[in-house]
Amino acid sequence: MLLRVLLSCVILILSMNVQAQNQSITKNKPLIDTSVHQKGLFNGRLSTGLESKAEEAKKFKEDSKAFIESLGVKDLGKKIVKTAKKKLQPRDEYAGIKTEKKLGNYGSGVRMTVEEVNVVKYVEDEALSPYAQDIFIYDPSQSRVISIPLKDAKNAQVCHGPFKKYVNQKLIEDGFYYMGQKDGRWETYGPENELENKVYYVRGYTAGSSIDYYDAAKKKIKTVIPRFYGKVSGTYFAFYPNGALKEDGRLDDSVKVGRWREYHELGSGGRLHKEWRYGKDKFDSAEPLLIQERDQQSKIIFQTKEPLSQRQSGENPINDTDDEDGEEDSLISSIDTNFKIFTYHLSLSHSELHVSITNGFKVTYQTPPRLFCLISNQLSLIKQTI
Repeated sequence: MLLRVLLSCVILILSMNVQAQNQSITKNKPLIDTSVHQKGLFNGRLSTGLESKAEEAKKFKEDSKAFIESLGVKDLGKKIVKTAKKKLQPRDEYAGIKTEKKLGNYGSGVRMTVEEVNVVKYVEDEALSPYAQDIFIYDPSQSRVISIPLKDAKNAQVCHGPFKKYVNQKLIEDGFYYMGQKDGRWETYGPENELENKVYYVRGYTAGSSIDYYDAAKKKIKTVIPRFYGKVSGTYFAFYPNGALKEDGRLDDSVKVGRWREYHELGSGGRLHKEWRYGKDKFDSAEPLLIQERDQQSKIIFQTKEPLSQRQSGENPINDTDDEDGEEDSLISSIDTNFKIFTYHLSLSHSELHVSITNGFKVTYQTPPRLFCLISNQLSLIKQTI
C-alpha cells in the first residue's frame, strides 16, 4: 500500500515538471519559429519582422476598395479592360451602314488601273450632306470612280467605305469615303511604294478645319475655314442659313488665290453673283480682278476683258468688231526683235476682202520678216483702192 502511494507521488511530480517546461517554451519564443509555416525566407522558418506589414497592406487595399465603392464606382479595373478591347467591324459595313463592293478597271499596259471601292448597298440608307458641293460615285459605264455635283447624285452609286487604287498592280492611293466624301486617313504612294502624301479628312473637310454654325445644335453650317497641318490652306466655304452656297475659293496660307465666286441666296436663272480672280499663289501680289457680275436672273451686268498678262497660254484674243462695215485703221506701233505685237486694231472691209488684225496678237519670226513688209504695202494699196 505504501509502495502504491509513493509511485503515485513520483508520477505527479514528473507531470508537473513537463507542464512547467511547456509554459517556458511558449513564453520565450525563439528567433527560429518552427510552429508556423508561412511564405517567406526558408519557407517561413526565419522570422523577418515584416509579417505585420503584409497585414497592413491587405487592410489598406480593402479600405481603398470600400472608399471607391462608396463613391458609386464599382469594378473600375474591369471596365477599363472592357473599353480597351477593340470591336471588330463587319467587312460589309462602314460606320454602321451596309456596303457593297465594286471593282473598276480602265486603261491598258503599264497604265492599267484597278479600283476597289465600296458603295452604299441600300438607297434608303443614303444620307448625303446638303453642304457637299461634289460627291464621289462609282460609274458602271466608265467602270471607275468619278466626282459629280450633288444635284446630279440621284440614283447614283454613292462611294462609302474603304477605297484602294492600283496602277500596274501597284497601290498608289488608299483611303475611305463617307457618303460620297473623303473621310479618315488618305495616303498616296509613289512607283517604289514610298509614301508621298498623307491627309486626314472628317466627312469631306480636312481634319482640324474651323467650322462655325448658325445654331447651337451645330446642324446649320455658316463657314468652313480649311486647315492643313496647322496652316489655313485649302477650299473655303460660306453658306446661307438655308444651306445654299454663299462663297467659295482657295486659300494659300490665309491668302486668297485663284478663282473666287460669290452667289445669290436665290436666283431664277442661276445664283452666280460675282467671280473674282486672285494671284496664282500667296507670293503673287497681283490685284484681284473682277471677271463678271450677274443679277438674280443670271443676266451679266458687268464683264471685264482680261489683260494679256492674265490670259492663260494658248487663249485666243478677243475680237471686238461691233460694226461690220466700220473702218478703223492704224499702223504697227511697235516692232520687237523677237516677235511683232500689233498693239492697235486694224479692220478693213471690202466686197471681196476682209482683213482683221487684232490687239495683242503675237507673230513669231517663223515667217520671214520681209513678208511682213510686203503685207503692209499690200494693205496700203488695198486702202487706196477702197
